[in-house]
Amino acid sequence: MKNSVNLRFGVISGMILLAAISRFIPVMIPSLSNFSPVGAMALFGGAYFTRKSWAFAVPLFALWISNLVLNNVFYKQYYPTFSFGFETTVFISISVMVAIGIVTLKKVNVTNVLLANLLGTIAFFTVSNFLVWNGGTMYPKTMEGLVTCYTMALPFLKNSLMSNLLFSAVMFGMYEYAKTQVKELAVVRA
Repeated sequence: MKNSVNLRFGVISGMILLAAISRFIPVMIPSLSNFSPVGAMALFGGAYFTRKSWAFAVPLFALWISNLVLNNVFYKQYYPTFSFGFETTVFISISVMVAIGIVTLKKVNVTNVLLANLLGTIAFFTVSNFLVWNGGTMYPKTMEGLVTCYTMALPFLKNSLMSNLLFSAVMFGMYEYAKTQVKELAVVRA
């Protein structure tokens, strides 16, 4: 039993960490701005980790590590000093997506994965842009400022949804297939 738990943890964590590497795609193809595996990583962790603390910790750790590299190597012109990779707005929004994965993906099937992606993408968009508006100086703290903030963010919504769907299809599809080949990856629920 313990070996199967360790195997599950290792495979799930490894898939999330490998997915994080694809965060570098927009560096190579700028037209794919906001095309990222992060939402899928959050939903995947929420769906498959039996210990929910790991469902939050592993995707957020992968996000943080990839932020360190992206911010300090590829996007260093935007950071006057060393970036520690903690972007509170994004971490809160991704945590909401993990929670959506926990709640909506108790049973993993195509319908539930699609629903989780739609809800997660909308939640990420809503929460992250509200926090940008509320905590930043780019937009006035008025209803018009909030509407402008959401309007300016709309072009990023499409790539977020498309990347969440694509990376979810790959991650969930691979893991579900792996479960048919390696019985220790499946969790027997009492």
